[in-house]
This record gives sequence, C-alpha cells and structure tokens, in this order.
Amino acid sequence: MEIRLAYRKAGTVLDVPDSIETDRFGLTQVEEPVTYSRFIESLSEAGGDKKLTSGNPLIVVNDAYRSTPTELLLTWLDDFDHTILDRARFLIATGAHAAPSPEQLAQVFGPHLERVRSRVSWHDCRDAKNMIRVGTDRFGCDVWLNRQVVEAQSVFIVGSVEPHYFAGFTGGRKSLFPGLTDLATIERNHNLANSLEAQPLRLSGNPVAEHLDQLLSLVDLDRFFTAQIVMDAERNIAGIFCGRLDRAFGEAIATAAGLYGHRVSDRYDMAIAVLNPPLDGNLYQAQKALENCQAAVVDGGAAVVVSACEEGIGSKFFFELAKQWDRKANRAADGVVRFGSHKLSRVNAMGKRIEVRLLSDLPDEHARQVFYEPIGELQRYVTGFFNNRKDGRLAVVHDAGHTVLQTINAS
Repeated sequence: MEIRLAYRKAGTVLDVPDSIETDRFGLTQVEEPVTYSRFIESLSEAGGDKKLTSGNPLIVVNDAYRSTPTELLLTWLDDFDHTILDRARFLIATGAHAAPSPEQLAQVFGPHLERVRSRVSWHDCRDAKNMIRVGTDRFGCDVWLNRQVVEAQSVFIVGSVEPHYFAGFTGGRKSLFPGLTDLATIERNHNLANSLEAQPLRLSGNPVAEHLDQLLSLVDLDRFFTAQIVMDAERNIAGIFCGRLDRAFGEAIATAAGLYGHRVSDRYDMAIAVLNPPLDGNLYQAQKALENCQAAVVDGGAAVVVSACEEGIGSKFFFELAKQWDRKANRAADGVVRFGSHKLSRVNAMGKRIEVRLLSDLPDEHARQVFYEPIGELQRYVTGFFNNRKDGRLAVVHDAGHTVLQTINAS
C-alpha cells in the first residue's frame, strides 16, 4: 500500500507491505465548516459586536508557529465593520519565541499586513520595561504581563485550541501565559513539564495546566473577549467560540478533543508521526509529534517523526543545554533545572523505552544532540524495521502536531 506523506513541498511516498497491519490517523474533516455568518452569530450572542464597534481595541494574535487562521478572522472582522482594522492595535503573543520575521508577519496577517503594519507589535519576554507586575504565582514568584494588555480598555484575543503535548491544550490562557508574560514565569511553567503527568489532552492532574489556571486567576477575565477557534485536519474551521476567555476555551476543548483524540486498544510496533506546516519548521517544534504518538507504541518499538525542519533547530536554549546533559541521570550535569530542560528530559526518557527517530533536513549531529536518531531514507528504515516483524502493526499519523493517540487504559 502506497501512503503519501507531507514532507517539504513535494511530499514523499511510503510503500507499506500488505503483511503490515496499518492504521491511519489525522484526516478528520468536518462536513460543514464554520462560515462567516456563524462567526458573527457567535460574536453577537456573546456581546462581542458591541465591544468591537467602538474605541481602539487591542487585538492579540498568535505568531506563525500556531496554525490559527488569523488572516481569515481579520477578513471576517473587516467584513463586519470596515473600521475595525483601521482602529485596532495588534499584539503578537510570541511567548519565548523570537521576534517574527517579515515572512512570518505576512503569514499571520496576509493581505492585511500593509494596512495594519504601523500598529503591529510583538511581545519580548525579556523586556521588563514593557511589562507590569500582576501578582505572584503559587511558587511565591512575581508574574509580569505585557503592558499593553494590562492597560488596554478593550482586549480581543484570537486563539486556536488544539492538543498540546504538555499543557493539555493550546489556546485560551496560553495567549496570556506564556504568550505575553515574562521569561522567568515561562520557565517556571515549562519546567513543570519535566513531569510525565503533563500530557496532551489532559488538564486535571497536569501540573503545567494547573499552573496556567492559577496564573489566569491573577487577571480580571471580564476585561478580555475572545474568539477561540478549532480547526480540522484540512484547516477548515470546525468550531468557533466567542466570549469570556475561560468560558470560550472550555467550550472549544470539548470540540478539539473529539476531533483530535484517538483511543486505541492495541499499541503499535511503529508510529510514523508527520508534522504539517507550520509545525514542521524547526527541531524545537518537532517534539509535538513525538509526544502525541509515543504512548501508543509498544516497548521496544519505534516512533518516527517526519519534519523537514527547514528553519533549523528553532529555540537555542534546549540545544545548548543538551551539550552538558547527563543522559543516565536525565538532568543537566550540574543538576540545575533550566528553561528547555523539559524538552530534553522527556525525549531522553522516551528513548529508553522506544526508538526515537527523525526524518529531516538537519545535519545528523543536530538531531543526535537532542536525542533523536536520524534516518536517511524513510522507506529503507521502515522496510528494515519490519523485516523481523512480518505481522507487525503500523500507525501513520498525518497531522501529528495535533492528533493524539492514547491507549484505552491511558489516564
């Protein structure tokens, strides 16, 4: 059986022997995508039409590393009221990511970029002068938030909700924390992901998600209005939920879990986890695919992440930290927990149970530095792996950045 996989622009084809039991995931598509009229209906029902038709709202949007259909939402807002895009300011919630490149700005705003460019800014988690302290978290540490979002009279957040490998779900509170907070707060939150209790689709009992909820309690949620969007695998809008940030997020996660969560009764010998754009851009993002699929692989099996990583390694923190990682103790050699340590500790732990492989355009030494074993040719690797597993089972996950495989007995 020939299976076409997304890889670079042209894609690649994998020929799977008929003797291998193969299941495919990640092709969920809604029959009736959300339309402009449904968006306006949801907006009006929640009172958003009144919030956006006057004043100069601050519109918070995701950066290019999220598949949020920001361009489409801006088009719909413009159709609703032709003055909104000329009145609004725009703040990109970059979290700890680098400032957006010109290409990424074009990806986020599309044809609206030139019209709004002079009113677009982005968060810098290291720029203390542009943040205001909003309280302390459960660790007793100060929490800071971007000055614009604290001082704005009207804030409209455009977010997308999908599985997240250690926060449970993207969207909702993540536009503020970590999207618009300080680096130290981001580090404290992300370091909680060293616990394997932090899992995709899981909120209760997830230390990362519970910390995010506590951070969200530091702000007045009545000041924030949002549109939380759920996309299907074909990037159609499967659901759009407008209203207060916490409530809209709660409604959206139910739809996202139904679309992207798959429970399987038997584990697979191999899972091929394919990342689609924009999540296939760099090595830092590639871990999402591994995390979403590895639980459904048998001990001694293999998880193969397919991600071109044409932008390189992405964040440098975890890559540099790997140079002094004690793989046996699974921690930094000096024992200090730093930003990015969760990336390394989780992959290293998984690599002790299964083979962790990567098909990418990266130099082999870059993949190995962060505990992925590179493969030069996918077909040769898969054929060789199943030579001694004639009755083996294979899972092919076409949208592994969002699709989550869980065994039935998983918590």
